[in-house]
Amino acid sequence: MAIKLGELLLKEKLITPEQLDEALKSQIIFGIKLGSSLIELGFITDEQLCHFLSSKLGVPAVNPRDMSSVPLDVLALVPAELAGKYRVVPIRAEGKKLSLAMADPTDFKAMDEVAFVTGCVIFPHIVPDVRITSALSKYYQIRGDYRYLRIEGELANKQRKAPVEQAVQKAEKIEIQMMSDSGELLNIEIPLEFEGFANLPDSEDDHTTASGGMESYSVDRLSLEFASAKNRDQVASIFIKYLGQEFIVGALFIIRSDRAVGWRGVASGKRIEELESLNILLGKPSVISDVLETRQFAMGRLIQTPENVRLLRVLGVGFDTPLLVLPIVMQKKVVAVVVVSAEMDALGKRLQDLQKLVYKASLAFEMLIIKNKILMT
Repeated sequence: MAIKLGELLLKEKLITPEQLDEALKSQIIFGIKLGSSLIELGFITDEQLCHFLSSKLGVPAVNPRDMSSVPLDVLALVPAELAGKYRVVPIRAEGKKLSLAMADPTDFKAMDEVAFVTGCVIFPHIVPDVRITSALSKYYQIRGDYRYLRIEGELANKQRKAPVEQAVQKAEKIEIQMMSDSGELLNIEIPLEFEGFANLPDSEDDHTTASGGMESYSVDRLSLEFASAKNRDQVASIFIKYLGQEFIVGALFIIRSDRAVGWRGVASGKRIEELESLNILLGKPSVISDVLETRQFAMGRLIQTPENVRLLRVLGVGFDTPLLVLPIVMQKKVVAVVVVSAEMDALGKRLQDLQKLVYKASLAFEMLIIKNKILMT
C-alpha cells in the first residue's frame, strides 16, 4: 500500500512498536500484506483496520454482506484475469457507476485499467486483503494462499480481541538448534538482531533449479547470493537450487497449524508441481509428524503409513529409498521441514552443509525484514 500503514497505526496507538516489529517479520517471511499479518497475529481486527483506513483515506469500507453476495452480472463486468492481477472485486453496479472492493484504494493504475475495460466510472471501496483473497477464490476460482484462507476462516469463527499495548519483553540473545556431525542437537546462541526465521514463504511462479556438482554452487557462492537477495523469492530460489544440485530429490514443507504444506520441490533438476498441493496431516503417523514431535532429524527408509505413502508418491520414490527429513527450528519450535533423498552415505555427508544453508537463509530473511521495516515505518 502506498501509505505507510505501520507508521499510521503507531501514531494512532492502535498497535505497539513491538507488535509492528513482529508483523513486519511475518510479512516478509510469509509474503503477505502487513495488514493481514497484523490481523493474523491478533494485534488488530479486520474491522478495526478497515474502518481506520476508510477514515484516513476518505474511502468507504465494504460491508462484509456486500462481499458475500455479489450478483453474477456485476462479476461479469470485470474479467477474472484483471481481478486477479490487481486483486479487486466488483461489488455493485448502478448504470455506468461501478463500486470496486480493493485492498489498496490508492492503486490508480488498477482503477484506470478496470475503468477502461468496463467503460464505467470507478468508485473504490476498501476491504482487508484477506477478504479480497476469499472473494477471488469464491467468485473467480482464483486459488488463494493457504495462509490467507486460514485467516479468513478464523475471522469467520472467532471473535478477535483488541490489541494489547503492553510492551513485549525480549531477551538479549536467542537460541537456534543445530546438529553436530554426530547428530547431537545443539543450542547455538545468536544476537537478538538475527532473530526471526519463521516458516518458509509461499512461492509465486519464480522456480529456479540447477544441476551439477558442488563446484557449480559453492558455499561461498551461496553466501554471496543470499547476501545480495532482493526479495523472498530470490532467497527461496537459492534454497531450492542447492537442493536440486546436491540431492536426487529435494522438497520443502511449511508447518501450519495441523499440517505440513508442500511449498516447493525438485527432482532430477525439474520442479515437482504436485508437491505444492500436498498437505500432510500432522495428527496422523508420518515421518514429518515424528520429526515435529522429537525435533530431531530422521534418516533412512520410511515405514508404510498412509501419510508416508502420499509423501513418497509425490516425490516419485519408493519405500526402499532412504530419505533425510530435517526440521528447521526457531525458538524451540519447528517451523518448516526439509526432505531430501540420496544414497545413505551422501545423506550423512550433506547433513552439516544443509544445516549451514538453513542458517544462512535465516540471516538473509532477517536482512529483508530489516529493509522492509525501514521502508514501512
